[in-house]
Amino acid sequence: MSDPLKGKLARFSDFAAHILPLEAHFLLQSQRFEDEEKIAILHSIIDQAGNPEKKIQFDTSIDKRKYSYVKSWCEKILTNLDVDYNLEKILQWEHFIRTDSLSVADDRECRRVISQTEPSDFNFIKIYDVARVYRHYLQIRLRHKDYVLIHNFLNRHRTDYEFSRLVNDKLHEATSEIISDYAYKKNMDYDDSIRWLSSLFYNENLDGYNRILAWIRLVFIAHNTRRYELLTDMFILFEKLVTSGRLYSRRIVTNFYSQYLLYYASMQQFDKAVTCGYYSIKEKNNDHLYYVNNLAAMLLRSKRPDEALIILKDAATRAKVTPNMHNKIGHTAYNVFALTDTGKSALAENQAFVFLTAYKKEIIEHRWHLFFTAYLKAMLTNKNYTGALKTASNFRLLHRDDQNKTSIIYSPSIPWMILLASFKNGDLTIADLKSRLNELMHINREYVNSAITHQDLLTLTKIVLNKDFQKLGMVDT
Repeated sequence: MSDPLKGKLARFSDFAAHILPLEAHFLLQSQRFEDEEKIAILHSIIDQAGNPEKKIQFDTSIDKRKYSYVKSWCEKILTNLDVDYNLEKILQWEHFIRTDSLSVADDRECRRVISQTEPSDFNFIKIYDVARVYRHYLQIRLRHKDYVLIHNFLNRHRTDYEFSRLVNDKLHEATSEIISDYAYKKNMDYDDSIRWLSSLFYNENLDGYNRILAWIRLVFIAHNTRRYELLTDMFILFEKLVTSGRLYSRRIVTNFYSQYLLYYASMQQFDKAVTCGYYSIKEKNNDHLYYVNNLAAMLLRSKRPDEALIILKDAATRAKVTPNMHNKIGHTAYNVFALTDTGKSALAENQAFVFLTAYKKEIIEHRWHLFFTAYLKAMLTNKNYTGALKTASNFRLLHRDDQNKTSIIYSPSIPWMILLASFKNGDLTIADLKSRLNELMHINREYVNSAITHQDLLTLTKIVLNKDFQKLGMVDT
C-alpha cells in the first residue's frame, strides 16, 4: 500500500522531521495564525519534533498550499532569528563596504541593524567592528547624517565593546589552561574558573557570543571533573535564552543537545541521553562527527550496538577525511566496540589493527586509552590472548595506565583486560587473578561515563573465563 505522504506531503514530512524541539517551542510561541488548519499543521510539526521516533501522520485532507505556507513561515521565522545567518550578512556587508560595492538595499539594512544593536546582542563585537569600517565609508562620502548615526553608536558602546573584547581575550587564555589540564589528565581546582565563567554566562549585558564561549568551557570543566551538577541551572537558563531567540542557531541548538547528552549520561539517564544525541546529529556541520561519537557511546552504554553501528557507518566518510584526530580515533574506537558487541569481534580486531598501523603516533598522542580499550576487548572476545599481551607490551600500556591512576576519570579497563589475557595465557593462577581484579574493582568506582565500566568488565570477564568465572566469586548482574 502506498504511503499517502509520498509525493503530496513528502517534502513537508522531511521538513517537520528536521525541526528540533527547541525550535518547535519557539515557533509555537511566535505563531499568530487565525486559520485553524494552519494551527493544526503547526501542532503536527510540534508533535513530530517531540516524538522523533514516531512517524506523525499529517492530515492529507488539508489544502497542500497551507502546508507550503506554514513551511515557508517556519523557515522565515527561524532564518531571521538565526545568529549565524545574521553573521553571514554582517560579514558580507563588511566585504561590500571595503570593496565599495554596497548596494542601496544593503546600505539601508546595515544602518538599521547597527542602530538597533545592543551590547547584549549575540554578534555585537562583529557589528561594532563593521560599524568602525562603515564610519570611514560614510565620512569620505560626505554622508553627514548617516555618519553621525554610526559615530554616535560607536561612542555610546565603546566601553561595552572594549569589555567584550577583553573578556574574549581572557577566555582564550583560560581555555588554554583548561585544554592543557585535560590533555595531561590533571586534577585541577577549577573553583575560581567556574565562578568567573559563571559570572560571564549569567551576565545579561554581555554579548551572546562570549556567553556561549563561557558556557562551552563550563561544560568542558564539568566533563573533565564529572561535576555535571554545576550545569543544572545553566541548562534551564540556556534553554530559555534559545527559545527567547537571543541565542538561536541550528549550530548552537545541536551543540546544546550534545551537551545535554553528557549531562544525562552523568546521571545514568541513558534513554534521555540517547534522545538528545539523536537531536544533536540532525544538523551535519563541522561538529557532526563529534556528536555522532557521543551518541554512539551512549547507544553502546544502553546495550544498543546495532544502532551505534548504523550512525557510525553513516559518518564513516566524514571520519575518513576529518583532520581532527580526536574525533577520527573516537569514531574508530566506538566502531570497534560496536562490532565486538554485535558478535563481529574478528572484524573489529582487524579494523583496529589496520587503524593502529596507519595512526600509531596519533593514537598515542590523542586517545590511546579509548582506542586500546576497544582493541583489547575485541582481541579478548576473539580469544587472541597472545596478541593482546603483545600489544600491551609493545605500547607500554601498563606504564601509561599507571600515570593516569590519580585522574578522576580513571578507568581500570586496560590492566583488567591484560590480567584476563595473562590468565588465559597461563601466566596467572585463578587465585592471583581474583586478588588483582578485586584490587582494581575498588579503584574509582564512579566512572559511569567511561567507554567500559565495572559492570562491562565483569560481563567481559564472564565471557572470557567461561566456567572459571564462578571461581572468582564476583557477581555479574
